[in-house]
This record gives sequence, structure tokens and C-alpha cells, in this order.
Amino acid sequence: MKNLSLFRLTSTQIIRPKFSGRPRQSSDVAAVGTAARPPHPHRSGKFRPSYKTRLPLGRDELASLMRIRFALSLLALSLSLTITSTAFAQAGANMVTQFKGTLKSAQPGVLVITRDDGTEMFVQPPDELANLAFVAEAKPAFLGRGMLIRFSGVFDGAGNPLSKIEKVEIFQPVPPQQLKGSQRDKFTPGVYGDRHANPQQRAEPQKYEVVGIPMGITPNGIMMTQAGKIPVRCQLAEDAQFELRLNNLSLAQPGDPVSISGFYQPPDETKVKAESITITTDRVYGEPAANENPRGRRKSRKDRDTADAAKDAPANKDVSEDTVQPKAAE
Repeated sequence: MKNLSLFRLTSTQIIRPKFSGRPRQSSDVAAVGTAARPPHPHRSGKFRPSYKTRLPLGRDELASLMRIRFALSLLALSLSLTITSTAFAQAGANMVTQFKGTLKSAQPGVLVITRDDGTEMFVQPPDELANLAFVAEAKPAFLGRGMLIRFSGVFDGAGNPLSKIEKVEIFQPVPPQQLKGSQRDKFTPGVYGDRHANPQQRAEPQKYEVVGIPMGITPNGIMMTQAGKIPVRCQLAEDAQFELRLNNLSLAQPGDPVSISGFYQPPDETKVKAESITITTDRVYGEPAANENPRGRRKSRKDRDTADAAKDAPANKDVSEDTVQPKAAE
């Protein structure tokens, strides 16, 4: 029993072992601890990952990542286009339309057109008055007070006409505030050529547009026009065409053919906002009607005197022709 005293240890030696310095670690534990540490630990001892740290990727992984990124971009583009088209459809985007028909009626602010397929269309006139036109054939006799004409011809540098006039348009004046840009040249009296031509080109023969007041047509076909402050004399062609072109509906009648281009808001295609309206007819203005009563025309003074003398003559049927015929001068 005395030998057991050799194995007795005090409590201090068991509970509180004394170490000198840092405890040693095995090689495996040291390797794991080193791998878990960041390359540059913060001073506080806490691990803070770096956002600049990138994982090493191989060529196949990089190609797969690029394909995924491209597919995501295509998906985002497709979704944006779908949303945009849906928004336009819900908002009722305007649709372009062109059709032909006949005029049924015309009221302030709206024209009722019967389309070729029988559908009744309600058309709002265009904003620009120059895009509304009533076109018909006319004769020179239709020219009257308040009318203007426009035509084009070739003139030399001195203003002498070098070509005959083939076509003359008859129209009525339009308020300048309802015209825009170059449209005013077509309704304002004057002579208009190429604005970009230099003085040398203007001295050479070139084409001019003439707008003015008709002053008359001579028996040999010379048409005289007062184009602003410039008098113009031109020779008409033998088959010169006169076209009536009005920017109003004063002469339009139900049943006249109509051509319309404009747009509408779906789904109602019967309500159209017109961009241009052209109404035509086969009526000819300025030629005497077939059933015109000659008594309705005003008689000249010579005709009235002849008629009065006939009334005052004795109604004797037995009078010979020698008595009625005047005597020859001796």
C-alpha cells in the first residue's frame, strides 16, 4: 500500500496544467486552419470577403455563362416588346386606311360616304384645306369674277413663252392662314420658278408656275393673265384642258365618286379622320345645257328693235313681196 503513494497527484496538477507559450497543433489541424483564413485578414480578426475575388473558370464554364447571359437579354427584350405592343393595343393606336365610295351627304365637320362594299363611313375633313379637292372638267366660258387660274409653261429669260399651255386649273381663293409652306405659292398670284436656280440658270429657258387672274382669251387662243404685278400672255394649245379644282364642297352632289385616305382608331373603322379627300364628277361646267331656253337669255338692243318693228307692221297677208321689199336707191 505504501507503493500507491507514488501515483498520487494533486488537484492542482490535474485541473490547471501549466503551458509555456502557444499550444502546439498537429500538422493536419494547422493545415485546415491556414486554409480557412483569408489571404489578408482584417485587423479585427473577422473575415470580410473581397468582391474583387473571382472564381477561376475554365473555357467551357465561361462559354456556358455567356450563353446564359445572352439568353437572359433576349428574354428581357421579348418581354419589353410584348409589354409595348400590349400598351399600344390597349391605347387604341391609329390604323391607316384608304377606300373609295360615293358621297351620301355633307354636313359641317363630317361627310357621310357609302363605301364600295355598302358600309356607311363617317369621315372628318382634313386639317389642311388644300387636301380637300373637288375636281371636274370645265370650259373657258366658266371663267368668271372671283376665279383664279394656275398653269405651267416654259419661258425664256425675258419672260417670253416658248411652249403652248396644255392644262389650266380653275380655282377659288383660299385664306392664307389656312395654307402652310409651299402651298401658298399655288394660291397666291405671281410667277414662280426654281428657287435654288442661280442667275445664270434663270437667264436660260426653264419651267415656271403662273398663278393669277384671267383677263380674257382672244379668238386666236391667246390667254391673258395678271399674275400679281406681271402681265402674262400665253398661247393655248388646240386641245387645252380646263380643270375645275375647288377646295370646298359647294358644287359637290350626292352620288359623286370619292377617294379618301386617312386613319381610324380600332375597333371602329367607320369613323375616319381624313388626310386627303378627292371628289370627282362627270359633269362639265361652262358648256351650255342641252335644254337651255333661248328666251331666258338677255336680248340685245338690235334684237329688241327688230321685234318691236315686227309687231307694228300691218298684218295684211295680201300684200305682195314687191311692196314689202325696200326700193333700190336711185
